[in-house]
Amino acid sequence: PKFPEPSNLLFLIERVERQDIEQWEKAREMLVVTLDKMAQGGIYDHLGGGFHRYSTDRFWRIPHFEKMLYDNGQLATIYARAYKLTGNEEYRHVVDGVLDFVQREMMDEEGGFYAALDAETDAEEGKYYRWEKEELERLLNEQERELFGEIYNLNGEPNFEGEYYVPMLCKSLAEHAQEREMSLDELRSKLEPTRKRLLAVRESRERPLTDTKILTGWNGLMIRGFADAGRLLEKPHYVDVGERAAWFVMEKLHTEDGRLLRTYTSGEAKLNAYVDDYAFFADGLIALHRTGEYKAQLAPTRA
Repeated sequence: PKFPEPSNLLFLIERVERQDIEQWEKAREMLVVTLDKMAQGGIYDHLGGGFHRYSTDRFWRIPHFEKMLYDNGQLATIYARAYKLTGNEEYRHVVDGVLDFVQREMMDEEGGFYAALDAETDAEEGKYYRWEKEELERLLNEQERELFGEIYNLNGEPNFEGEYYVPMLCKSLAEHAQEREMSLDELRSKLEPTRKRLLAVRESRERPLTDTKILTGWNGLMIRGFADAGRLLEKPHYVDVGERAAWFVMEKLHTEDGRLLRTYTSGEAKLNAYVDDYAFFADGLIALHRTGEYKAQLAPTRA
């Protein structure tokens, strides 16, 4: 198995940002190759956005289908910073996919973020996410199979357990667009109706269980993800979501004497927070503070 390692990726980003450091160009190569392969592989959910917990192979192709809040929070920050560093529009698209997924499937109605989505449905790994050949043939017409099926590797032999398909890319969408002599935006617009229809079909299936614990530390990581994405991608809505989650923690997981509690479930907060809860929540608040100058610049247009 192969897990994303956000702390190592942040280390590489900071080496690239400080170009006076020895071997920064090698660090950039390592960073870009890793982020590209993760974004292309099945570990990234190409229909619904967000990253699964890890891949079961060396190439980021077939995931263990669980989705964790702490992974997606950190990876939102990483891809947002990498987008700012490289200008790669595909990284921006990944950030949007991660944060749209979190808002749709992992956010409490009061603004806090849930801990995880299970990998199994009816005790079967990936049942919610996988596709059968007959199902795809029924859902996709010839033109869609030629475009969407070809790009996301749904036309050849099954790639999961010998009988199912997991959507993935073997090369970037930019490369696919170039081969088809169209812009990246044009290719995305052609793919989007099929993606939405397959996602709607998937959402009609029985869902995996959601772990609805709201953990202070993991919420801190996700708050930073929204704050960094809002600032770096210039999307104020993301900052607003991060602020709402921060207020949730302050109101629901904060005691009168100034301590934090660790977990909130079904209207009840309990357990003294650990050091990582304080560290990650403080980090999220600092990221929100860094958005202040950006939000001030937007004030006239938002008033």
